[in-house]
Amino acid sequence: MRTITVSLRTLTPIWTGDVDRTSEQVRETGLMGSVRWWTEALIRGLGGYACDPTSSDRCGFDEAAYRRTYQVEDGLRDVCPACRLFGCTGWSSKLRLVITDGEGGYVVSLEQPGAYFVLNFVEVKPTTAEERWLLAKVAWLITRYGSMGGKTTLKPPQPDYGLVALASPLRLPSSVTRESVQVWLAKMLAESPVLQERLRRAPPEWPNLRLFFFNTERWLDTGQVNELVRVDPSGFLSGRRGVSKKVFSFQKGNRFWGYARDSQMLEKVLATLQRLGVSSTRTGEEVLNEL
Repeated sequence: MRTITVSLRTLTPIWTGDVDRTSEQVRETGLMGSVRWWTEALIRGLGGYACDPTSSDRCGFDEAAYRRTYQVEDGLRDVCPACRLFGCTGWSSKLRLVITDGEGGYVVSLEQPGAYFVLNFVEVKPTTAEERWLLAKVAWLITRYGSMGGKTTLKPPQPDYGLVALASPLRLPSSVTRESVQVWLAKMLAESPVLQERLRRAPPEWPNLRLFFFNTERWLDTGQVNELVRVDPSGFLSGRRGVSKKVFSFQKGNRFWGYARDSQMLEKVLATLQRLGVSSTRTGEEVLNEL
């Protein structure tokens, strides 16, 4: 079995949670959930379709289609690329995440800044080169611009959680580029009218990297965050009405990031940041161009 490794170092404590709502032991599911979330946002940003696995419109393996031919691809025809990699109803994940200390030992806790750890994505089913490219780029996104794990919605001056840095360079499939991944995603859509229809009716609040904003030179205090979310009377940015917050600020990491529902909201966010004197904010489009 192939193992895809990502070596990281904690900049702040990483919260993975457990059944007792503590983080005394590392829970792989918490970190795998973050990797999947960023992968979905990246796929959408590249023009592909990724479902929300918690929604009623989530993917499912077509067992009947598979049993007609016993070809796995027939069962996966209407399954989005994120679910093909991470699993859905009737289809288990291609990956099993094992977190180690770099010397083969298991990591017990990630509560201390400066801790070295390795995400070992063990293949239990073969992955494609495009899927491995997505994993590597998501690791880059998280470490360069984003965050992972729980409690990342806390605003300064509360403690920061979820910041990590790459401890060694990422390995990318040499034959894969952003353009070839976009072609791969477009082909998947073209071959499935079901995915095309689900893309058409996908809710605008699903995170799409093209509508993100990032800053790695500034952080926002509570007052600035509150000023920022006032541009959106619907409450999408602030997390009112039963949705999660969309602005994440980290004083220790000197960064913030977030995302808008549509291009008009993103323009208002960027204009407000300029009014607040916050410069050097990058858009998701600009970050996609770095891939």
